[in-house]
Amino acid sequence: MDWYPEAEQGGFFQAAAKGFYKEVGLDATIVPGGPNTHPYVDLAVGHAQFAIATSDDVIEQSQQGIPFYIVGVFMERYPEGIMVHDGSPVHSFRDLDGRTIIAVPGTGWISYVEQKYGITFSVIPEQFELARFMGNPDAIQQVYLTNEPYYVKKNGVAARILKISDTGYDPYRVIITTKAYAKAHPDAVRAFVAASNRGWSDMIAGDPTPARAMVLVLNPQITGDYFDAVIDILRDDHLVDGRTDQGERVGKLSLERLQEEIDLLARVKFIKSSFPVSQVATSDFLQ
Repeated sequence: MDWYPEAEQGGFFQAAAKGFYKEVGLDATIVPGGPNTHPYVDLAVGHAQFAIATSDDVIEQSQQGIPFYIVGVFMERYPEGIMVHDGSPVHSFRDLDGRTIIAVPGTGWISYVEQKYGITFSVIPEQFELARFMGNPDAIQQVYLTNEPYYVKKNGVAARILKISDTGYDPYRVIITTKAYAKAHPDAVRAFVAASNRGWSDMIAGDPTPARAMVLVLNPQITGDYFDAVIDILRDDHLVDGRTDQGERVGKLSLERLQEEIDLLARVKFIKSSFPVSQVATSDFLQ
């Protein structure tokens, strides 16, 4: 995992708790992440067989010659946004022009937004805390839609969210492995993706209690109320199942959409040049 156990990863925990991995013959261990973990490194050196990531990050890694392979999707929609105080004069992405944002430096959405709207803004590195935002009514911060807004509201601060996906920048949250592992163990990859998709479908459409119980044990820093609030957002914003009117569903991987993302990242010079989607992703392991 790329972060601590939370509901945002709940489908994998649902699959583990309900025995979906065992049913397909896998002995799966979920390794928690955090700000100082390195899932890409663990995957590359064989300490793990699968990891989770965001598709734009994987595309960037592939451009650098690192042989990661997108084999599945667990969020159809990009779960990131920009949070401002309720009284802020920022009401659109164009209003970010000339301002300073607490964000993750060097991420693809920054290049895209600046070029799309013809603006520039400064970035203060994100430290994964809310003190600077809470204490400054002019602060602007990159957030996970399901995380920081919950805690800000809980602490009595009124805030608004601009969804980055509304700009047209909308990468997947994905399951990745290495090309070598996919080639050597295709049945295991297919089984893992299928069981994971089943876990996500089961949690989003059904009862998330099994995942909830496991996550609360592994991460005592969060509460049941928070877990439940995240599930509501995942469902209401269709982050996992996507837009049914566009043919999206839990676990759907569109190679055409990924190719468009690669081309977009090349246009905004986040990567050096475009390349065929087959270099970074395959649908061979999907049901």
